[in-house]
Amino acid sequence: MKSILKDKNNSEKLLNMTSDTLILMDRDGVCVDIAIHNVELWFLKEEKLLGKNLLAMLPPRTYGEFYPEFKKVLLHRTKSVRNYELNLRNETYFFKCIMQPYGDLILCQYRDITERSQQKLELERNNRELYEIQKAALIGSWQYESDTRTFSYAGHTDIMCTEEPQDINIDIYLQHVLPEDRETFNNWLEQNLQGDMENSVDYRILYQKQIFYIRLKAFTRERHKDGTTTMEGYIQNITDIQRRRNDINLLTHAINNSTEDIYSAREDGTLIFANRCFKERHNISNTDDITQMKIYDLQSYGRNQKAWAEFAASVKRGEFSQGYVVHNPLPLRPEVLAIEGNSYWVTSDEGIGTVWTFGRDVTQRIRQEQEIKQLNQVLDKIIENLPASVVVKDVKNGFKYLYRNRESYNRDITMQEALGKDDYDFYGSGIAEEKRKQDIEIATTGQEMHWVAEERDGNGNPLFLDKREMKIESNDFPPILLSIEWDITDMELMRRELMVAKEKAETSDQLKSAFLANMSHEIRTPLNAIVGFSRIIAESENTEERKEYYNIVEANNERLLQLINEILDLSKIEAGIVEFSIAAVRLHPLCKEIHDAHVFRCPSGVELIFDPSDEDILIDSDKNRIFQVISNLIGNAFKFTTKGSISYGYHREGETIVFHVTDTGTGIAPEKIGKVFERFVKANNFAQGTGLGLAICKTIIERLGGTISVTSELEKGTTFIFTLPAKTTKDEDKEKTENSPEEDKPAAGKQSAGSESTEKVQVSSQENISLKTVLIAEDTDSNYILTKAILSKEYHLERAKDGMEAVNMFVEINPDIILMDMKMPNLGGLDATRIIRELSPDVPIVALTAFAYDHDRKAALDAGCNDFLTKPFTQEVLKETIKKWVNK
Repeated sequence: MKSILKDKNNSEKLLNMTSDTLILMDRDGVCVDIAIHNVELWFLKEEKLLGKNLLAMLPPRTYGEFYPEFKKVLLHRTKSVRNYELNLRNETYFFKCIMQPYGDLILCQYRDITERSQQKLELERNNRELYEIQKAALIGSWQYESDTRTFSYAGHTDIMCTEEPQDINIDIYLQHVLPEDRETFNNWLEQNLQGDMENSVDYRILYQKQIFYIRLKAFTRERHKDGTTTMEGYIQNITDIQRRRNDINLLTHAINNSTEDIYSAREDGTLIFANRCFKERHNISNTDDITQMKIYDLQSYGRNQKAWAEFAASVKRGEFSQGYVVHNPLPLRPEVLAIEGNSYWVTSDEGIGTVWTFGRDVTQRIRQEQEIKQLNQVLDKIIENLPASVVVKDVKNGFKYLYRNRESYNRDITMQEALGKDDYDFYGSGIAEEKRKQDIEIATTGQEMHWVAEERDGNGNPLFLDKREMKIESNDFPPILLSIEWDITDMELMRRELMVAKEKAETSDQLKSAFLANMSHEIRTPLNAIVGFSRIIAESENTEERKEYYNIVEANNERLLQLINEILDLSKIEAGIVEFSIAAVRLHPLCKEIHDAHVFRCPSGVELIFDPSDEDILIDSDKNRIFQVISNLIGNAFKFTTKGSISYGYHREGETIVFHVTDTGTGIAPEKIGKVFERFVKANNFAQGTGLGLAICKTIIERLGGTISVTSELEKGTTFIFTLPAKTTKDEDKEKTENSPEEDKPAAGKQSAGSESTEKVQVSSQENISLKTVLIAEDTDSNYILTKAILSKEYHLERAKDGMEAVNMFVEINPDIILMDMKMPNLGGLDATRIIRELSPDVPIVALTAFAYDHDRKAALDAGCNDFLTKPFTQEVLKETIKKWVNK
């Protein structure tokens, strides 16, 4: 089909339909040509404009805006797009003008936007009017999000609201709401969230020590797919309206918030008033007109019409003003056991009599009374059979017994025998006199006495008695003395055993906590180097630099794996023991590793310096522990140093190696210098850390046969010094291994040039041989890519992303060996292994998983796995394991 839009014969028609009016002006503003499109204006006519200087025809204000743009387009050959206002014959027009160079002329596209601009002005005027109305009416808008429980509001209420939206959590906002109004607010909010947006809510808030009245009304509610709800509405400050109400309204508000049922009804039963409590109890809505209701017609009310008439007549006679109790008053609410109330007859100025009733739900009190009666009976039986001495004496009657349970450690007598007697009837004069003296002291001072007496029984065994004596006073009865004596021998012996066990447990817990903190520090230090140098390796293009960084990463990988193995050793964790691996250690490469691992963590403005130190020093010690101690001290310095430097190094003094870590930080207060190596002690409570770091350092250094100390000066810096024995090994082979420069060591997982060459020959020789197929069941892409990078040159690889897919692919491709991850979606590795074992008992299956405990290994082998490898793994171990099972 021929293009209509590109047909030159249609150009004029299309221009008339779609184009703006086009005006071509020379450099002086004279109209040299004009094409009028889509406009019918009296001043925009060809005969009026053609050959005329249009600049001279523009009103001054329009000329002042138009001419600078005209000159800019003319001189700089740029395009101009602006809106202009044009006042002609007391009429205002608006137009958009697009000016652009056209050879030596200026082409202007004129587009009339008068109607749109007037609509915009009208909208702005309406918005200003609405704005003023909102200010005058103290109205704002609000929005509530149920998922975040956020209450957003803006507007002109003059209370918390501003023109900019404010956000507040609904729980915080409720703190401003007066306590007696919070339940009302919450009920209203819940009803609106459920979709009942019929009613508004009025409540009070306390803000800036003033009480304000607020009204909320919701007008939109949106329920989202995730179950959350968004509501919007208006908020109004009605404080002035409320304050103009009379005292009756204030009294009504107080009555409405009463916890009592308050209602008023005429003699014929017509309700004329009911407070909120009464309405809620009888399921009356706030929108219901109670004046159209008869109280005896309420299903929840316990009286019929005849009973109400009798009740109203009794109230009229004044029979219930002193109070009454109605049991089971609400048929529909059996949980209300009783209502206690008062009723009054009130005659209005018009001579109309009404019944006013104030009722209180006394269900809780009745239940408490029942519980007290039941408890008294239980206590009587408990005390009667209690294996302790319980004695009550009458202070005003010569301290004679009012109660003495029948089983007593003092004397086995019945209560009936003890009543009316005193201590002189049961004890010798000496003991009785001592007890009487004690009774008088307690009765006089009113102070309770409590003590534990350690005695011996008849067999000479220890006997512990917990004794307590007190004075009980009341306005309802004369003062009495209560004595209680418990045999706590078993309890005391157990307590002493528990104290010993507690001390052991606390010691164990402290050791465990110290160990965990130690491990956390050790893990994060090499991890920092791994993360940092891995990114640098990815960005570096220098082969030597990449090799150097790779060696650093590999060294830290080995350290990290070693630490993880220690963490997984539960016996060490439970015992709080970390083994020390003593070997020959060359200090200079070690300190260089520390620098590489920490230089990226150095705070801005602070330099990490490895001071020149003897490169030939070799000692027998634990390399990882020395790394840990220096790293810990450097990490401590990072926390307290914001400028200057942190330097470290070592030197030999006789048979001792002296290490130092010096910073230019804030220093340590003199009173804390002596405590910094204690557990959980921190020089600065605002700095991060558990306070175990220096204690762990001290423990490590002392275990390695050295000492550690600190000197510091506030605002100048701190120096930690520790020493280690300079003893070296005589094992030349071991020394040669440990002392070889780090850069000469092949990194873990790499092969020597010779081994690489051999591998290439082997691969080459197998090019014409069919590769063995390895099925890798792995749901994590990065783990699969790693395994593929290691094995793809020697084996044909297939991947299953979950256990179910692994089972299906096993049936389809019949692999030579399966590498099975344990934790996968849809079907786990253990279940997949069991299914495959039912299909084939021979195919080798190797568990390749991050689960590393012994019970994980046992579960994998029980499910049918032939071998068990844990992540992370090395190339050599993975290749050797696959080769072993494939060859079998």
